Amino acid sequence: MLAFCAALGFASAGTISSFYQLVTSQRADFSFPGTSVSAAAVTILINMFAGPFILARTVLAGLRSREIRALPALAAAVIAGMWSSLAGIFYLSLVLNS
Repeated sequence: MLAFCAALGFASAGTISSFYQLVTSQRADFSFPGTSVSAAAVTILINMFAGPFILARTVLAGLRSREIRALPALAAAVIAGMWSSLAGIFYLSLVLNS
């Protein structure tokens, strides 16, 4: 069940990140523009729900360029996996309670 929730959360994070890139022509990342309150709120929501995908993409890029070692990459993978699991549980609870 946890693996299903993790897969659901990661797939949703990838979809949200890709949709953000389609709409804005910029990759979703953890930067904070701080231009207005509404932009800050949207950035927080995007990062909250697309975060596992953004984290995994950033770590993979760091591994390819050899900027990140194996142990921090493993820690980031565990964090992204747990984050995806929690997001998947949230999405599943929304579907089951409606």
